[in-house]
Amino acid sequence: MRETAKEEPTEQEDAAIEALRSPTVVGGRLATLSGMALLVGAIPLPILPDRALQQLRGAVAHDTSSRHGLSLTSDARATLAATSTHDRMRVMLRKGLQLLARRLLRRLGPLAPLTAAVGAVEIFALGHLLDRYFSRFRNRTSVRLQAAEATQLRQAIDRAVVSAFHPATQPTTLALPEANEDLRDEFTRSIDNLLLTTATMPNYVQRRLEAAFDDIVGAYSELCDG
Repeated sequence: MRETAKEEPTEQEDAAIEALRSPTVVGGRLATLSGMALLVGAIPLPILPDRALQQLRGAVAHDTSSRHGLSLTSDARATLAATSTHDRMRVMLRKGLQLLARRLLRRLGPLAPLTAAVGAVEIFALGHLLDRYFSRFRNRTSVRLQAAEATQLRQAIDRAVVSAFHPATQPTTLALPEANEDLRDEFTRSIDNLLLTTATMPNYVQRRLEAAFDDIVGAYSELCDG
């Protein structure tokens, strides 16, 4: 049988692939999946949210790995996608956040679905920290992610989610440019500061996740050295 020559990708195809891997596209896709987790968590059924969250986590793990040319074994995907965990600190944190949210939002009624934000944060952390691990720390030559590596990586991510909210975690500073002259009145300046501070919170949480994850992965010699 005559072998057919494999066609090389054209410049247009290469450009399209690079565009799909750009931070803007990737970040938007992860934000969308995290938003889906927020909606799923608001479903008033006992089993469906966990199954849907597991599927979302699996999709995030697959997408992130694929963008780095890596494949997940079935066991590795199951480890990263599992909604349950054996990390006691993470279980305590999650229960504490949910209890606090229920108490605070009980009086607000319509905002009760925001208790699902915990699952959305965890999905964002999974995708963002997986990408950070593959980009900065993984030195293994294997293009297949096995269950053992996935288990260590899952533990590191779970602990990073907990440590991100610890006062000892020191995130990188974010320097924002300022105008040479501020012509706003005091009231306008106060409102602007409140709005901009609120808008910066997701980035602040992201930087805390990164700082916690970097410290934790540094302690996992198996992850860094392969």
